[in-house]
Parts: sequence; structure tokens; C-alpha cells
Amino acid sequence: MSNADNEGGLALGAWRPEIHAALLDLINTHGNCSASFNPARPPIAAFDCDETLICNDLGEAMLRYMVTRRKFHADRGFWQLIPERLGREAVQAAYNAVAGRADAEVRDTAAYRRYRAGMLAVYENLRATDGLEAAYTFAARLMRGLHERSVNELVEEVLDYELDRPLSQEEIAGGPPFQGQIVPTGIRVYREMRNLLGLLDTYGFQTYIVTSSNAYVVRGLARRIGFPPERVLGIELGLNGVVMNDRVSDPAPIGPGKVEVLLDTAGRSPMLVIGDSMNDYDLMENCEGLCIVMDRGDEEIVERAEQNGWFVQSTLSV
Repeated sequence: MSNADNEGGLALGAWRPEIHAALLDLINTHGNCSASFNPARPPIAAFDCDETLICNDLGEAMLRYMVTRRKFHADRGFWQLIPERLGREAVQAAYNAVAGRADAEVRDTAAYRRYRAGMLAVYENLRATDGLEAAYTFAARLMRGLHERSVNELVEEVLDYELDRPLSQEEIAGGPPFQGQIVPTGIRVYREMRNLLGLLDTYGFQTYIVTSSNAYVVRGLARRIGFPPERVLGIELGLNGVVMNDRVSDPAPIGPGKVEVLLDTAGRSPMLVIGDSMNDYDLMENCEGLCIVMDRGDEEIVERAEQNGWFVQSTLSV
């Protein structure tokens, strides 16, 4: 079998030349062109999703879509997801003022602006004060009370919307007491990552997307790019029959939980890990081969990469 660096292999694209060479070496050394390759125990690769496989954050995009379009089941249990200290009563009151009215009718009202800004502020405040797990699980729990079919339909709506939007920014208007925000728009799969996923598959690697976004929307994206959705490991919720509850899968794939979920599923450590933040650090430490940090301005993970001799890659192509 020909090597991966031959024609039809890994395109250089925006890869740093030394990273491109290291990826080819890994594939040729451990893939199915190697004499040591064991198809019963193929080498494992693990990719983060948001800001690694794709530009922007798909889980956050789904959260904003659900809030903007009011696509959730707003019963009493839903409002309990918002800590009282983060303005639960104010957000719920603003929502009740526009409930049951069409989007076009409420979009320019002060109550809608207050509701939307307040809901999005909950996520940002949880991330800043309580940590990543609190924020990511809050985003996933917005699906609480929805039928599985409704979630699947919602996923397709979100993907259609975000894949068609320009990669830009949007201003979310504030509504006292909640401040406005500037948020990114659009998602795109990096071309180099799509190429790498295909090559890893060709050469016998078993690749997983290990994400702290909800599994449902990332699996939807995976289906669209021809990646096996069953190899997406993300946050999942429990079910009451066919309706989602707010019990988060354990372990949640956040920080050390990414390692646990991957080991529980794949049964062994990865030979390749690509991520972009300290949320991926434990997974990288568990890697037995090549680690690549995508540099998007997180100084801590870049410093750790330098300390550990990992590669650091700048922005790829969309």
C-alpha cells in the first residue's frame, strides 16, 4: 500500500510544514500501511469540535438559536435551571411578557431584549464564575422537556441556519438589568480537518470527536460531512420515555471527563489528539503519540504545549 504522503494524501493547506510532516509520519508509522498495524486494535485519534474541527462553537450557536427562537419547553422545571442569583425571576418575567406571541411581533420589544440578553448572560456568567462544566451542562439542559423528534428537527434547523450564515459577528441588544453582547455568527468545518479525517479513515485509524457541546447537534454535523455519528462523544441527557430530562450523562466530556469518555468507548489511549484549550489538556496528556494545539489566543494551553513539546498550529482554512 502507498504511503500517505503520496498523491491523494494529506494536503499541506494551512498546516505548518513541520506539523504536516509529523501527521504524515504518524499515519505512515501507525496506519494500515505499517507492518505493525492490527485491524482488531486500530490506532485512535481524538478531535475536539469547537474551534478545532470547526470555526466557532456549535454548542453555543445552538444555545443562542434556542434562546432567540424560544425553542424550549418553558415549564417550572426549566426555569429552575437558572440560578436565582443570575436573575431567574427577571428573565422569566420578561419571557412571560412575550410568550405566545410571534417572533416578528416581539423582536423589537424591551421585554424580548431583556429576556434574550438575560438568558445568554446566564451562560456567560456560569462560565466565568462556576466554570466550564456548569456552563456547558446548562447549554445542553435547555433541551429539557423536548421530545427526541423535536431535538432532531431543531438540530437540522440550527445547522441549516449556521452553515448558511457568514462568519461574522452579531450584536445582541441589552435589556436592563442585562447587558448586551457581541457574539460570533456562522460555523464552518476547516478544510484541512475534513481532509485529515478522510485520510485517517483511509489508513485505518478509528477517529472520535470528543466535544463538550451537546452530542445531538455535533452528530448532526458529523452526518453532513460523512463522519460516523456514533463516534461523536458529547454531552447527552437522560430520557423519560422519548422526552429529554435534565440528567447529564456521566462522565460528561469536559476536562478530565473527555479522557474517561474516550477510554470507556475506545478502550485505549489515542495516538493523535487535536484540541484548542485547557478543556482538552487532560486528553492530550493521555495521548501516546502526537498532540496538536490549535492556537486561538488561549495563552495557558499554548504555554503548556511548549512545555510538553506539543505542536501549536495557527488558524486553518474555511
